[in-house]
Amino acid sequence: MFIGRRPLDDIFKDGLTLYDFVKTSLFERVMEIMDPHLVLIDERDRKTEYYMALVLRIGVTCSIEFPRHQMEMRDVVNKLHSIKNLLLEEEIQERRERAGVNGEGKSYNNAHVRC
Repeated sequence: MFIGRRPLDDIFKDGLTLYDFVKTSLFERVMEIMDPHLVLIDERDRKTEYYMALVLRIGVTCSIEFPRHQMEMRDVVNKLHSIKNLLLEEEIQERRERAGVNGEGKSYNNAHVRC
C-alpha cells in the first residue's frame, strides 16, 4: 500500500522479497521506496520520513514469515494510534508556534487547536 509495489514485481528477483526490500530500507531510504503518489514533493522532509518509517516498521513486523513472531492486531492498532497521536501533537505544537511568531494566536480558538 505505501510503497506501490507487489510481491511479483520484476524488482523481486534472485531471492529479494518485498519484506526484505522494505526492511533494509527502513530509516535510511524510506522516501526512496515510498509510492510517489502518496507523498508530495514539498512534504519530503525528515518528519514525513520518520513517521512513514514507523508505519512501515509495523508492516514489516506484521509480515514476518512465522505467524507466532508477528505482531498481534490489537498491538498494531495501538501502535498506529500512537503514531497518529504523536503526529497530531507535533502538528498542534507547530501551529501554536506559528501563531505565536506570526501574531495570529488570537484567530485560533480552542476548538480549532484540538483538531
